[in-house]
Amino acid sequence: MGYKNVCFDCRKAFNQGTDLKNIRESKCPECGILMTQVTHRFRPPKQNEIKKWNVAKFLMEKGFLYEHVYKRIYQVRGLTVLENYATYPENMRDAKEFVEKYKEQAVNE
Repeated sequence: MGYKNVCFDCRKAFNQGTDLKNIRESKCPECGILMTQVTHRFRPPKQNEIKKWNVAKFLMEKGFLYEHVYKRIYQVRGLTVLENYATYPENMRDAKEFVEKYKEQAVNE
């Protein structure tokens, strides 16, 4: 559990550990660019899997930071029911469909 800092230019991810009080923004040790923070759920592709890195970057830019996304959300007697986790896509075509389908669950910063 914990967070990761991700550099999309160098295609590298660095674990930040589980001490949530000391989570910090970091610059990439290779290129010096401020890295993107994501949850432990993000599984970085291999460095040479450029298409998968592009998909991950696209999803994060659209507000999907590898938090849980639910396939279905509905109300029953005033209670919100969250049904099944959606699987994050690995190709751009599926990523575009994913963003459109779950846009109401995106994080808007």
